[in-house]
Amino acid sequence: MFEKIKQWFFYRDFKKNARSQTQEQRGINPLQSICILFDGTSEDERKIVHKFKKSISGDNGREIKSLAFIDNALPLDNIDYNAYNLKNITWTGKPFGEKIEEFINYKFDLMIILTKKMLPHFEYIVAHAQSKFLIGPSIEHAEKYFNITVDSAENETTDDQLKKIIKAIN
Repeated sequence: MFEKIKQWFFYRDFKKNARSQTQEQRGINPLQSICILFDGTSEDERKIVHKFKKSISGDNGREIKSLAFIDNALPLDNIDYNAYNLKNITWTGKPFGEKIEEFINYKFDLMIILTKKMLPHFEYIVAHAQSKFLIGPSIEHAEKYFNITVDSAENETTDDQLKKIIKAIN
């Protein structure tokens, strides 16, 4: 019963600003800005995403940003990357905070989602993102928000997901 109430509050204002598949015209212009939403709880995952960001930025002036979710409630004062944690999520599952709002409101050309599950805070960010094109693994609700989904297995690594995403983009 409590989960139903929590879910009702989460989706109450959800539909007002949520993206739709036909929200914007898609073009074939080169990508100038890319963002990555990922579960950065593990240091290994953060290293993989950091390495990937370096590999795609190159010397072409492309803007690459990321937002990591860290599954703890510790202070995030001493980190040098954009992240949020359990302190930035309401009891209904809605994320909040300056870094999250900035990430949602920036109009990236491409958003890459690297998660194993579509948790409510990930879904909120994805649904409200101003990014033009979204790609990610075939997880719950992916068909609702993503422009392209790539097959994924539960035990698949982030490296494997990235390889599939790059192949799909190319």
